[in-house]
Amino acid sequence: MSQPNSTRKKLLDAARKLFWTRGYSNVSVRDITKAAGVDVALVSRYFGSKQGLFEATLAEIAPWEALDASPDDLLAAAVASFSKPFDPEGDQANPFTMLLANVIDPEMGDTVRGMVQHNLADPLARKLGGSNPDERAAMLLAILFGMALMRKNFRIDALSTKPLKEIEAQIHHLAVAALQFGD
Repeated sequence: MSQPNSTRKKLLDAARKLFWTRGYSNVSVRDITKAAGVDVALVSRYFGSKQGLFEATLAEIAPWEALDASPDDLLAAAVASFSKPFDPEGDQANPFTMLLANVIDPEMGDTVRGMVQHNLADPLARKLGGSNPDERAAMLLAILFGMALMRKNFRIDALSTKPLKEIEAQIHHLAVAALQFGD
């Protein structure tokens, strides 16, 4: 018989993989429990509902490490965190793919958008300070997300095959322009 923590972990692991790659509305509780190899009633027992299980997967996301960087190192840390090459093993169910799979979801899209606002945009704006910090943070995130999307998800040849140092230099150039916006 599975231990409660083991069962809870199995559910979280299966839910993360399915929710974060297929999207909340495209996954049923039965899909998750089948993948986890547990009884469907255990979702209610451990998480209350499908939504509770989804939110538990979101709660596991570590804070954006770039926000811990000093003001002088913030830009380099932000660029580095979004410019990693595509990793077929690790990139199937990660926070970035979760955002893409769920941001337009009719049920959980607002939750995901709120998470980006409160966990990325707002703290980044506070860290940036100065004039128009909200707009500058939004512009920087647009560049970072856009480049990552084109490189890792669309795998555009000109970006996905380019050496990492060159990608980082291009993103850095664009990011500097974004941070100067409104100054």
